[in-house]
Amino acid sequence: MTAVEIFGGAGGLALGVSFAGFSHLGVFERDRDCCATIRENKERKIDPVIHWPLYEEDVCEADYSFISDPVDLLVAGPPCQPFSIGGNHKGGKDPRNLFGEVARAAREIRPRAILIENVRGLLRPSFDDFFKYVLLQLTHPELVQKVISQ
Repeated sequence: MTAVEIFGGAGGLALGVSFAGFSHLGVFERDRDCCATIRENKERKIDPVIHWPLYEEDVCEADYSFISDPVDLLVAGPPCQPFSIGGNHKGGKDPRNLFGEVARAAREIRPRAILIENVRGLLRPSFDDFFKYVLLQLTHPELVQKVISQ
C-alpha cells in the first residue's frame, strides 16, 4: 500500500502510517527544523521504517505530477491554528487555513482514501458551515471553486 503525506511535521504521523504497512511515495514539509528532525532520525536509523522521500517545500507550491504510482492513502496534518480555541477563530478566513491544499492534493493525486490529523476546534459550532464545506471538497475534489472578478 502506498501513501503521500502533506504537512508532514516532524514525521510522527508518517511513522504511524508506515508502521501500519504503507510505503510513502513522498512526505512534504516546508519547516526546516521538522525536515532536519526527519533527516536526523533517518541517519541515526531510529527506526528502519523511515525511508520516505522527503520534499522540503511549501505544500502550496508542490507539484504532484511526478507521482505516477497509484496512491492508496493521502495523509495530511494541516495547520490547526485557524480553528484553535486559543487562536483568532478566523477559520476559513485565516490565511493559515490550508484545507484547500488538502483538496488540491486529493484532486491531483487521486488517492483511494484520505486521513487528516484531528483538528479538534474545527468541530466547534461556529465552524459548522466550513466543516461541511471541507467535507464537500474532499468528497468531490474534481470540483474547483471559481474565482469571480469584481
